[in-house]
Amino acid sequence: MTHDSTRRSFLRKAGALGMGLAAGGLAAPYIARAGSTEIRIVSNPGLENATLNALMDELGYFKTCGVDARIIEVPGPTGPFDAIVRGAADVCMVSGYNLVLTRIEQGAPVKIVGAGMKKCALTIFATPGGTDTLAGLQGKTVAVGPKLGLLHTLMLQLMREKGIDASRIDFVDRGSNDQCFEAVGSGAADACCASISHLNDRAGLKVIGEGNLWQALPDCVFQTAYASEAAIDARHEALVSVMAAYGALYDFLMSPASHDAFIDARKRAQKHFDASSAQAIWTFNQTQRPYSRDLSLTESDIAYLQDMDIRAGSLTRKQAFGAVANMSAAKEAARRAG
Repeated sequence: MTHDSTRRSFLRKAGALGMGLAAGGLAAPYIARAGSTEIRIVSNPGLENATLNALMDELGYFKTCGVDARIIEVPGPTGPFDAIVRGAADVCMVSGYNLVLTRIEQGAPVKIVGAGMKKCALTIFATPGGTDTLAGLQGKTVAVGPKLGLLHTLMLQLMREKGIDASRIDFVDRGSNDQCFEAVGSGAADACCASISHLNDRAGLKVIGEGNLWQALPDCVFQTAYASEAAIDARHEALVSVMAAYGALYDFLMSPASHDAFIDARKRAQKHFDASSAQAIWTFNQTQRPYSRDLSLTESDIAYLQDMDIRAGSLTRKQAFGAVANMSAAKEAARRAG
């Protein structure tokens, strides 16, 4: 595995590799089946993705699965998708970019090939003296980031499923996930949709329990994986091996044995390490088990995302499953893993 960006090697690499192999349950015969052609995996260099990239490097799952992978980091919400469209990358395995279906509808030669985190790791935070209910958000200012971005779209879906009139809520763009959280802390907004990484923060904000999105929107897939049609056609075996590697990583993340490796990876990925944030994410992975060893998505999963985007206004029509998705590599990886 090579990197386009420089990052120090892990001091614990050898020990973690052994632990990762045991957790993944990957047998030697699997290595022989994996293809050797390089595959370019693109990701956004944000903290969560950087942590997963660091863990993947440390635990050695690419090597175990026989993947000749090159990690490419491209900033911005649209960066990874754009890199695939212009032929600079083959697949994005972890993406919260919610306009994938929109871009495919517009003609991008890309298809959804699986899932990253399946459960939404977001919740609704409010000011200490603010509302305790979702209905109480009506008439309030809620920070969600860009219009029809991920946070805004999920909030619209949440309000629809709860029977609440979203038009009575003043949704405002306060920037990134973390900036939305900070806006509530500073009093610039009454509430926000933000990451569960803030659950242990001492900012004094309260959680609106019925706004825990992993519970309130159980049918919503949080992160999709997508690849170019060229990669799906010409690098199928490599894609299968990549899916197997990430499936093993996700399985490990949800195991108690992952704690030290996860915290160490987080420390190396975050310039100023936030222990409470890291612990919140690790605990969420243990209690909610948001990932799956099987990365494949169903027709129902894709239909839900299409319906959500159509209602939000970012998608004009629903297309057939095969026109927007291809689960062949994900299913083969799951079959091989047993």
